[in-house]
Amino acid sequence: MLSCFEALGKTPGVNLLVVHWPIKTEAPFRLPTSSNFKLRGRSNMSREDIITIVDNAHPDLVIVSGWMDEDYLAVAKIYKSQIPVVLTIDNHWVGNLKQWFAVVTAPIFIKRLFNCAWVPGVPQTTYVKKLGFASNNIKNGFYSADTTLFNNIYRKREKTTRSKKKLLYIGRYLELKGIIELWDTFMKLSPEYPEWELHCVGAGELYEERASHPQIFHHDFLQPNELTPLIETATAFVMPSQIEPWGVVLHEMAAAGLPLIASDAVGATTMFLNPGENGWIYPSGNISALFNSFKELFNTSDSDLDQMGRKSHQLASRLTPEIWAETAHNFLLCNKLKN
Repeated sequence: MLSCFEALGKTPGVNLLVVHWPIKTEAPFRLPTSSNFKLRGRSNMSREDIITIVDNAHPDLVIVSGWMDEDYLAVAKIYKSQIPVVLTIDNHWVGNLKQWFAVVTAPIFIKRLFNCAWVPGVPQTTYVKKLGFASNNIKNGFYSADTTLFNNIYRKREKTTRSKKKLLYIGRYLELKGIIELWDTFMKLSPEYPEWELHCVGAGELYEERASHPQIFHHDFLQPNELTPLIETATAFVMPSQIEPWGVVLHEMAAAGLPLIASDAVGATTMFLNPGENGWIYPSGNISALFNSFKELFNTSDSDLDQMGRKSHQLASRLTPEIWAETAHNFLLCNKLKN
């Protein structure tokens, strides 16, 4: 999201303030400083503090992440009748009891606080429509990769000779990320395809229980700039999540020009993965389908893998931080036209 904030903050006439929760310990990204937007950590802020900070900014647009933070909702309530107040959610519509309760109560809760919705893509659009948002008040593309960074990696990959076959995983070491199935499936196939390596990047509760295998390499958590050498030499990327509302990392790896394997639980596949063109989508939790996807990947020729990588890179251009900034700006323009 930082690259998106940069793009929006560079827009003439835009002053951007971001109030945020602390960084998660299992993904300790270092937040850079920027002259294009202001970051304010809210750990020690009271509701009154947040309201005062927002009021002093004299906002023309408020974007709120979800509806679980009551202090953020208090801000939304103040401004909803004055300016666009945008709800962002990444939940897929699955039709469970909790979601139906949200639908039933939306007129007296959600719609009293928000007048627009901004979602990552198609899997979330169904949900916000059921919550009562009209199509003209819904926009897609809320999550974007830093495409400038990964486009540069793509150009380096074009000039790099890859002597080894490397399958790359980037994500938390959690059961719901499908990492256990990933390790087990790779180890079953490794004797047949000894030239392939699996490189895993991330941290989490399963890190101390990580698979031990001569062809599996664990790199712990890495900052984005530390990832570059691994991505430049990777052959393909895998995202075996059991639950993954979107998954910006899939967009990142597509921009870098990698063939992709992902479960159908990964929302970003709807925008960045076309089966048969730049990778494989398999039913989440289906071990045999993951096994078969790996076999197809491992049997694919280098020239076909290169072609798939070029297709990934092409699909990644569907969304960029500049497009994200334009979408945010359009919420402002729509409000001015209404007034």
